[in-house]
Amino acid sequence: MEPKGLDMGDYEERYKDYDIEVAVEQVLTGVKAHFRVTRAGVVLKDWELVHIDRLWSTEHAAAEAGFEAARAWIDRGATP
Repeated sequence: MEPKGLDMGDYEERYKDYDIEVAVEQVLTGVKAHFRVTRAGVVLKDWELVHIDRLWSTEHAAAEAGFEAARAWIDRGATP
């Protein structure tokens, strides 16, 4: 997991032959994460909200939840 760009809360990671982007936002009720998956510059899965059910979620934990969800989507066959 590497920071992406200048904005805090934006991360990227290469997994298998895919690029994963995760965006973490602080909201009134805690934090939320979204992920998207691209391959060779083509968006295969556009931004999807990740449900975070961990107590006292931090930005790092929310980002990890986003990456876990994206990796699971890829491992299931990466079909929209």
